[in-house]
Amino acid sequence: MSDLLFAVETVLPLLLLMSAGALCRKTGLLTDALVKGVNQLVFRVFLPVNLFYSVIHTPYDTVLQGKELLIIAGGLLAEFGLLFLAVPRIEKDRKKIGVMIQGMGRANYAFFGIPLVAMLFPGRDTSLAALLVPLTVPVYNVMSVIALTVYGEGRLNAGRIVMNILKNPLIIAPLLGYALWLLRFEFPPVLDNPLKDLGKIATPLALFTLGGAIQLTSAKAHLRQLLIAVPWRLVAAPLIFVGTAALLGLREVALACAFVTFGSPTSVSSYPMAHSMGGDGELAAELVAFSSTFSIITTFLFVFAMKRLGLI
Repeated sequence: MSDLLFAVETVLPLLLLMSAGALCRKTGLLTDALVKGVNQLVFRVFLPVNLFYSVIHTPYDTVLQGKELLIIAGGLLAEFGLLFLAVPRIEKDRKKIGVMIQGMGRANYAFFGIPLVAMLFPGRDTSLAALLVPLTVPVYNVMSVIALTVYGEGRLNAGRIVMNILKNPLIIAPLLGYALWLLRFEFPPVLDNPLKDLGKIATPLALFTLGGAIQLTSAKAHLRQLLIAVPWRLVAAPLIFVGTAALLGLREVALACAFVTFGSPTSVSSYPMAHSMGGDGELAAELVAFSSTFSIITTFLFVFAMKRLGLI
């Protein structure tokens, strides 16, 4: 019973925050332009501050978890490798292949995953989730660009990929925090407290705007692709890769980080990237919408199962 209550208490806030965003969108309080603007604020201000603050306040006696980082990074590369091999065999429309590879492999790690880890372990050191950002985001970006270029109308530009990665605030912030942490730099309270307050805004606002961004458009034309991609993103990938991580010894925060890497819904940024690079934009949008909606159910079930098995 306690495990069920833990799962409910973890997932219910996610559902309520996303539902509030969806309700505001339905009533017109949240428009497309406002969703886009708030997402930019979360991406460029609140979430980077949250990551920076989390890393710089890591206890100094913390042992860097190289094994955990290696397992998760290896799993992510293995997943994309598998998708590059499998998806072209089951889908012949080239504009859909790249979108499916991206949608099945690219998780909404920052906007959905990091808040979930924080909710699973309130008051605990979850800096590993922040340290994973400079590792996972470049992999997501590079693999997505390659998939959409090979199977779309874009042109592969290595320099642009590198510059986009280097300019990404979700990568810069935790790396800067880590550098200052190594120097044992401490902000005075007059600066530290506002940073903490700004960082706290990230989690609820990210989930709120995610709910506002979900649009369940007609999916009849893409039903076959959705029935392949969404179950992979939310069920098969976490079963395979989180299960492997558990067998390799990952537990608690580290295993939760593995789960949000492989079990979070498709990244909201996958739609504009697919649209701009000649992929099937409608399919990309539907992957975000349906994976975000059904992730509430799958997240609850996985959290309950991991708690029941004593893994988190």
